[in-house]
Amino acid sequence: MNNKKWWMITLLAAMLLVVTACGADKPPLAPSGQQGNGAGESGVDNLQPTEDPVNTEEPGDDVTNGDPEGTPVTGGTTEGQANGGATTPSEENKQETITLFYTDPEQLELKETKGEITFKTDWSKYESAFKALQKSDSEELIPLWSEEITINKLEVDGGKITLDLKIPATANLGSGGEQFALDALKQTFFQFEEVTSLELLVDGEQKESLMGHVELEHPMTKE
Repeated sequence: MNNKKWWMITLLAAMLLVVTACGADKPPLAPSGQQGNGAGESGVDNLQPTEDPVNTEEPGDDVTNGDPEGTPVTGGTTEGQANGGATTPSEENKQETITLFYTDPEQLELKETKGEITFKTDWSKYESAFKALQKSDSEELIPLWSEEITINKLEVDGGKITLDLKIPATANLGSGGEQFALDALKQTFFQFEEVTSLELLVDGEQKESLMGHVELEHPMTKE
């Protein structure tokens, strides 16, 4: 009976040794997340190293475009290059000697004299001629056009001139003076070869009479 018991114990011990030996031959299971990568001690070994990206940006606004001083190039316009970049040359003053017409202190006749006007453009030439009629350096030559009279607008269309004036009541003349004033204006403007007609307006309107005495032509034309 005792022999049979020891034999059973010996057999169980032998079987336990066999089972233990078989378990030791199996490789340990890989942790979750590292199974199935197929190589290396970890999944990181099979990843390709990441290279630094190549800088492909185009040069920005700081590029000097060959400027040896390294000054950044910026947009904008250059002084004196307005209107699309075209440089407009400065206009020079022009001078011309013309005939001007005044009256005597008693307003008995029309008198003429030579005077010099200064202007920059053909348009301003006519403005200067009118303003020259408004002043005199001689006590014997009295202006028929008072300095109180101002120009509202002066338009030039070829040889046709439109002169729009503001005439205060204090600048009005009698019938004889009004006729002299119109004659002085026409002879002053029509001495320019290119001028063929003169339309005279008062505050933008055609008037039958400039100062209420003499009928006004619309327009006055060169004879």
